[in-house]
Amino acid sequence: MSSRIENAEFDWVKKTIMRNFEHLKINHIAPLGEGWRSRAFLINHELVFRFPKEKEGAIDTAKEIKALPNLKKHISLNIPEFIYCGKQANGFPFVGYKLLPGEPMDEQLFHSLPSETKNKIAEQIAEFMDQISSFCVDQAREYNIRIKSFYQHYLETFREVKKKAFTRIDQEMKTYLSFRFETYLESKNHFSYTPKLLHADLSLDHLLFDQKRQELTGIIDFGDMKMGDPDYEYLYLLEECGEAFTKKVMEVRKEENVQQRLEKLSFFLTADNVLLLLEGLKRNNREIVNKAIEIIQCEMKKPHT
Repeated sequence: MSSRIENAEFDWVKKTIMRNFEHLKINHIAPLGEGWRSRAFLINHELVFRFPKEKEGAIDTAKEIKALPNLKKHISLNIPEFIYCGKQANGFPFVGYKLLPGEPMDEQLFHSLPSETKNKIAEQIAEFMDQISSFCVDQAREYNIRIKSFYQHYLETFREVKKKAFTRIDQEMKTYLSFRFETYLESKNHFSYTPKLLHADLSLDHLLFDQKRQELTGIIDFGDMKMGDPDYEYLYLLEECGEAFTKKVMEVRKEENVQQRLEKLSFFLTADNVLLLLEGLKRNNREIVNKAIEIIQCEMKKPHT
């Protein structure tokens, strides 16, 4: 980022915060990260402020503002506790909370950890999954957290990819994606679950890790929370941490029919890459489109049940 753009962005951040919280003195601003829906900044080396960039991000943030205070009572690990809730000039909410202990994990760090540390992390994640999935469904509804019909969602995704993406991919990939979606949608076993509350985005960069203690200290970014298939919670663990680790978490949670769950998760990974493809088309971003196609091509080379 050029210094001119960075200074303009920092000026906007400072003005937005001061417009809402005039008594908060801002001495230092640093970028923390940016996704499609929001961007985050570290203020005064101790506060995290996150700003939605678009309507979907604003909806996610509003959901967190309502849900996290009560959810926090059920979670052992640290999660954000919003002490600042303001509004941007465009009406979108924004939030601020004390920087949580630990550093975001990444794949390189995770895969370098000794097996005993990975086992400890598996136990911590299993406990978190148990805690969030036991949260009252009716109470979650009060926070505008919807029950998601996985059948309807993936049926609509399949229809959309056929309409918008099939002209961009070759016949082999069309056949592959049709097979993957049809196999998932035609199995009644895939939809016999009881909906549970899900974090729904347990990627490594949302897990905070203490290098000295060799354990997780917190979990962040609850904007994707939804109620639905409990198996979906394993999606990014399988993608980033691998099958052996995912099985370990399942083992700690005493899950049954592990292989069937892994096969379903394999489809979720395929569908996630399809959603990336559709997002690239929506944003007219050739780089994202090409990346998604490349990932699916690599996936096609792997055996599937």
